[in-house]
Amino acid sequence: MAIKNNSADELLERAYTLQSDEETRKLYGDWAETYDETMLSGLGYLTPAKTANVLAEFIEDRSAKILDVGCGTGLAGKELADKGFDNLDALDYSAEMLAVAAKRNIYREFHQVDLTQSIPLESENYDALICTGTFTHAHVGASCLDELFRILKTGGVFACTIHNDVWEPAGFDAKVADLETADKIARRYDKQDIYFENSSEPEGAYLVWEKLK
Repeated sequence: MAIKNNSADELLERAYTLQSDEETRKLYGDWAETYDETMLSGLGYLTPAKTANVLAEFIEDRSAKILDVGCGTGLAGKELADKGFDNLDALDYSAEMLAVAAKRNIYREFHQVDLTQSIPLESENYDALICTGTFTHAHVGASCLDELFRILKTGGVFACTIHNDVWEPAGFDAKVADLETADKIARRYDKQDIYFENSSEPEGAYLVWEKLK
């Protein structure tokens, strides 16, 4: 992947090498106001649009209740809103990121949540989930999947990206295998593709699961 400027390079490197809760909060607090410029203009970030496109293939009802997990500044939510989805909620670890996302005027509710903890939302609460850019280096591991599928309605779908570098180390391979073997979820879409416009090789997977029970 070609990086177009040193600022983008530095911020992405910080994101991929986080070591503590304090570092995480500081990074996203520092980055919130310039995140869109860094990721879209600086790095040619593709996953919000690509993941939204994939999710839209599975949901005809534009009033479906969707949670944008790890929403950041709302890039994926904007893509969904542009497609006519109008019942969107936002969830993120960073208050600063949520504040920027709120300026888009596309979300109904905002939830500041640490995905390594239980999620304070009702079970079977959402028709769909979207999560892009969260399952990557030095971020959230597979332990959060139980909680995410808990708040998803039976028959609902979860579209996300998972970076190849964390698929096994962060436990996604084992957790997904367990959930699929138990017939709790079914994989409806799985494609290796690029995450940045100048990437020469796919960074990871674009996935959609359906919750079966």
